[in-house]
Amino acid sequence: MRLLVIVFSCFLVQTDCAIQTNAPAETSTLSIRGKVLQELDGQPIRKANVQLSGQKGPAVAQHSAVTDADGQFTIEDVQPGQYLVVVERPGFVQSGTGNRRISVSVQPRSAPNDLILHMQPAAVITGKIVDLDGDAMRDVSVSAMRAGSVRAGRKSHDFGSGATNDLGEFRISDLRAGRYKITASPPQGSRPPNLKENNSGKDRSIYLTTHYPGVLDEDQAVAVEIHPGSETRINFGLLTGRAYRVSGSVTGVLSKGIMAQIMLQAKGSGRSQISPQELGEGGRFEFTNVLPGSYVARLIIVTFEGGQPAIQMLRLGNAIEVSNAPVEGLRLQPEAGGQVRGKFRLDTGQKLDWTQLTVALIPAEEHGAEVAWEGGMDIPTISSVNTDGTFELKNVPGGNYQLMVGAKSDDLRDYFTKSINLEGRDVADSGFPVRPEPWLDVVISGNGASIAGTVVDGNGQPIANATVVDVPSAEHRMRSDLYQRDTTDDSGHFRLRGLNPGKYTVLAFEELQGDVRQPDFMKSYGARGEIVQLDEGTRKSVVLKLIPPDGELP
Repeated sequence: MRLLVIVFSCFLVQTDCAIQTNAPAETSTLSIRGKVLQELDGQPIRKANVQLSGQKGPAVAQHSAVTDADGQFTIEDVQPGQYLVVVERPGFVQSGTGNRRISVSVQPRSAPNDLILHMQPAAVITGKIVDLDGDAMRDVSVSAMRAGSVRAGRKSHDFGSGATNDLGEFRISDLRAGRYKITASPPQGSRPPNLKENNSGKDRSIYLTTHYPGVLDEDQAVAVEIHPGSETRINFGLLTGRAYRVSGSVTGVLSKGIMAQIMLQAKGSGRSQISPQELGEGGRFEFTNVLPGSYVARLIIVTFEGGQPAIQMLRLGNAIEVSNAPVEGLRLQPEAGGQVRGKFRLDTGQKLDWTQLTVALIPAEEHGAEVAWEGGMDIPTISSVNTDGTFELKNVPGGNYQLMVGAKSDDLRDYFTKSINLEGRDVADSGFPVRPEPWLDVVISGNGASIAGTVVDGNGQPIANATVVDVPSAEHRMRSDLYQRDTTDDSGHFRLRGLNPGKYTVLAFEELQGDVRQPDFMKSYGARGEIVQLDEGTRKSVVLKLIPPDGELP
């Protein structure tokens, strides 16, 4: 069933590239043997740690071995099954990975095959961070993120970090070849020397998080190309900017037996929230070093009932605008919450085991519901569904929400959310306010459309373990439940099921890079997919050409 919200920035599961290895049939446990070699010249790699992990009943079976001087290894007592294969060696990265991990199928009653694994020398980024006068900056955190990687799924060798020493120098090692964006983050609130606050003492210059080659906007950052076994050096300077104080008080918060914190979350891509602080006496707060911009204030409340903590996050009114002056005397109050109730029905009028469904409310901010999920800054409200199809979500914080429907059973994979009606209007795309208490008429259908097909390379050969995604047309891209993902099988086949009617762009990636819900994603890749128009219940077939990793030719 595809009613469930599919959050790609958080659930990009690494997929498998199948390699067949077998052992003699007469043993109940098997052995895996093989070699680890350098990709370019075939030289053996010693002291490489080969790890297998796979399911064995409810537990995860783990096996490992270290290669000898000839790069050879043997792993004994392996039960038949499917295993992920990971090879680690300082100074090297495993070849053929990324979003696709290698896997091995261990099966009895077949001739044994040697497993050949390849590694390539890791890349290194070094450099120096300076101030605007060219003087070294120490204790600056420097990070390297492979272009297109999703923050919530940072993988080994696609991300690295370090800190500058007394000479302002940094070194980030063990990176996989590719294009990386470099970010330098100074200690919070650090400021240039010999600069005094203005006469009011309410704003000051501070060092700012800066992206290579020296820009504040992450979208304007330039990616650095690094190559296997190479050391790439970059130097750039930290920028400064004027920061201001934001202060005021929060009213309407009970103080008995709770902990309350306030947080400012910057709006827009590439920006982060300001660290939360506990409310002072009378609900007072004061943030220093707030940069100009638009912020959403959120209240985090922790209560203890029966010795168990419960966390609630509330929005505090409208956006706070910080321009070129301090913002003082704010009086913030949590938006009034309420309950969301409703009832499910099938479009055919037939009965269904409604207890197999769940419902969740996802905040739908004016900048898009997908941003509300980014960084996990909003906590969805989730509930089960009763046997008669009714549901009730209690103590919902004030604001606008989208209703997302999930399923507990794979038997419902062809079902989809047909409409979510509030007072005769379909609010599945737009969302709805909690006030006044809404009653939702939720219509689902078991007649979902599907897209099946094959992924091929430039020579028309089928590709296994490619990642296939669909992106709905622009007017529906606020709905996270319309995005789907599948992985091709050994024959390059895939199938997306339970799709709503509409127009989709279907794409196939060797390594899925970036968040498919962001506008820049379709600008970069939209023309390389296939457009499919679906009616309810239709079955479409397509052949997709594999999109190689960023920076490689098709």
